[in-house]
Parts: sequence; structure tokens; C-alpha cells
Amino acid sequence: MESKPIGIAVRCLNNRIGRAVSAAAAREFGDSATAVHGWVVRYLYDHRDRNVYQRDLETRFSVRRSTMTSILKLMEKNGLIAREPDERDGRLKKLILTPLAVDIQERMRKEIDKIEAQMCQGLTEDELAAFVATAEKIGQNLST
Repeated sequence: MESKPIGIAVRCLNNRIGRAVSAAAAREFGDSATAVHGWVVRYLYDHRDRNVYQRDLETRFSVRRSTMTSILKLMEKNGLIAREPDERDGRLKKLILTPLAVDIQERMRKEIDKIEAQMCQGLTEDELAAFVATAEKIGQNLST
């Protein structure tokens, strides 16, 4: 049996996960939110107890500044986020979820939890832990 290069295997998995999440987002919200918007909203929701800035999202999602700028502009246009000046440094804009985004997050979390459960079917806790540890190690190898 021929083994796939790691990059191809990860890319294929990423595409399948993206399609599943995009389909769930489309079912729930039509064109008002994409899968990427869902991940950003979830991050902001989970970190609402602290100030989050664009650079935090760039780091978390391993994307370039220009990519995140485009994502956030569309999210702002669609009424999912607002930007407010930081109290200590007016040059920084903290990202705030709108009530619409909070509603979307609460509904999408249920859909994503279903997808996560589907992905984990038939896997043991040890297999899941090994997968996550391996993925993180590969990511660290590429960061250096």
C-alpha cells in the first residue's frame, strides 16, 4: 500500500472538515457566515473575558495579516463583529462580537459538536491524543 505524504493527507482532511463546517453554516445561516467566520466567532466567544486583537487571530489561525484583514472586514460588514479602540492604546482595535454573532455561535457550536463527534467515531482516547500531539508537533516543526 502506498503511503500518502503528510501534507496531502492533512490537506485532504482539512478540505473535508471545511466542507462539513461550511455545509452546517450554510444550513443554519445561508450566506451571512462562512466556516472561517464560525471559527473566528467561536474564538472570540471563548475569549470574551479578555481583549482580543487582530494579531491574536493571525497567530491562532496561522494566517497572514492581509488574510485576516479581509476576513474581519467581511465579518464587520455582515454585522458579526465591531472594532473598538483599546483603552490603553488607541492605535489598537479590540474585536467585539455583536449579538448576532453570539446567536450564531450558540447555534453553530451545536453543529460543530456534531461534526467533532462524527470525526471521532471509532477512535479511542489514546488515538485522539496521539493524533492531536502529532499534529501539534508537525505544526511546531514547520514554525522553526
